[in-house]
Amino acid sequence: MYRVVNPEPIAEVMLSQTFHYSVASVVSAAIGLLSAVVFTRLLSPDEYGVYVVGLSTAGIVSALLFTWVRVAALRFQSEGGTVDVRKTIFLAYLISALAAPIALLVATLATSVSLERNVAAIFFALGLGLFELGQELLKARLQSLAFMTASIVRACLAFTLCLAAALLGGGGLYQLAMVAITYFVTTTLFASTILRSPVAGPKLSDLRTFAAFGIPITLSGIVFAIHAALDRMLVFHFMGDHAAGQYGASADLVRQIILIPAVSIASATIPLALRAYANGGAREARPHLELSLEILFAAVLPAVVGVALTSSYIAGVILGSEFRETAAQIMPILAFAWLFQSFSQSYIHASFHLAKTPFMMMMQSIAMLIANLLVMPVLLARFGLIGAAASLVIVEAFGAGFGWYLTRKAFPLPFNAFRLMRIVSATAIMALVLTFLKPLLPIGIVSFGVLAATGCLVYVVAAFAFDVAGLRQAVIAYGAHRKLWPASKSTREAHALPIPSITARSTGLPSMSIRKP
Repeated sequence: MYRVVNPEPIAEVMLSQTFHYSVASVVSAAIGLLSAVVFTRLLSPDEYGVYVVGLSTAGIVSALLFTWVRVAALRFQSEGGTVDVRKTIFLAYLISALAAPIALLVATLATSVSLERNVAAIFFALGLGLFELGQELLKARLQSLAFMTASIVRACLAFTLCLAAALLGGGGLYQLAMVAITYFVTTTLFASTILRSPVAGPKLSDLRTFAAFGIPITLSGIVFAIHAALDRMLVFHFMGDHAAGQYGASADLVRQIILIPAVSIASATIPLALRAYANGGAREARPHLELSLEILFAAVLPAVVGVALTSSYIAGVILGSEFRETAAQIMPILAFAWLFQSFSQSYIHASFHLAKTPFMMMMQSIAMLIANLLVMPVLLARFGLIGAAASLVIVEAFGAGFGWYLTRKAFPLPFNAFRLMRIVSATAIMALVLTFLKPLLPIGIVSFGVLAATGCLVYVVAAFAFDVAGLRQAVIAYGAHRKLWPASKSTREAHALPIPSITARSTGLPSMSIRKP
């Protein structure tokens, strides 16, 4: 017996969700860029290194304690309908938080970092885990507007508190504490939205289901977190806080430009794909996934190439004087590392979620960690920070290739090479224009603005010409709808066709808590 869940067209729902997540990412990235401008001038590389190392430690601890809760929230709450596991999810968070003292002890014994720095990192991890949990629930319930608002509020509050701390003479340790506070405050402000009534009570049997599904992914998440932090931790180990600060500032800047848009796209597309798969199986999920990959590639590839070509301008405008030389050298390399990582995290991992094969995600993460441990120390010792960046590209490319191989055994993902080649062509045209303009423009904010605006304009025009992600068809349809020009034959036929409904059937999953009115 089938029931209608969502009569809206696939593309319309996906693009609406993507818009909200993209706005959140753009605003967060803008504040992140502003933070880089301000704090690489107010903090020395050594103090920035304290923040970078603390952030890396917090990421590992958060993955250890809360990954199983986050993935369960996204997987099971995304089913929609009468499923409601929100209170059970927060109960699981509290249970995991009880292990924080053990994590503090391990971090203190396993690293050369001081106790007070580890205390700040654990506090950060607790706040990060709570905030991300609330955001996962908003994503799962398709409350993208609330997700966007919470992200923006947190980013603005973090910048304000960190700026106040820096102006009062606080270093990297105070930066960690201020950001951690914003996670708790923002989650409290949006608690009523996250737990909007009616809410089902906690159910202990759901905890067992969460653990069975999430703990294997947690093992993978821990390995991924160690892999993500390993470059910074090794830079700190071999070269100290100063080098870690310079490397971390460059890596964070590239991540904000490239990886955050990729995550925003995945935030919209993966829950829709999970819901479509739960409702209609692989046949319903594949159109979501194919469009997801095209949108992801269309957003990330031009950003990667743009950063690689204009890194000296970006570093000269955004970063402080003590960070610029290093950033100009390693940012073009790091950009391609984030390209492969965004492909893995925002597309390949969808296969493991759909097939419910978290052990394959763990296999990918273990292989990447082993590769990182083999490659990073050698290149770092031989070539310094450039070697660290190059090793990250090698490992991420290997991880993406190995992950794609594993998807063949999990849920085979669609790959439309023709559509992706159109994106490559549009990006190549943009790259040629930027390569021609660069020798004519000195490094400065005006030159950077000219390059950025020109690159965006050229890419959008080329993407329109090649109809990337249906851009040209969407513009034509919008204009016809607004009666700016006559509707084309294909547009009239599309409007004449019945709108397909996404239907729901039994998924065979263990019963979740039922929301009672």
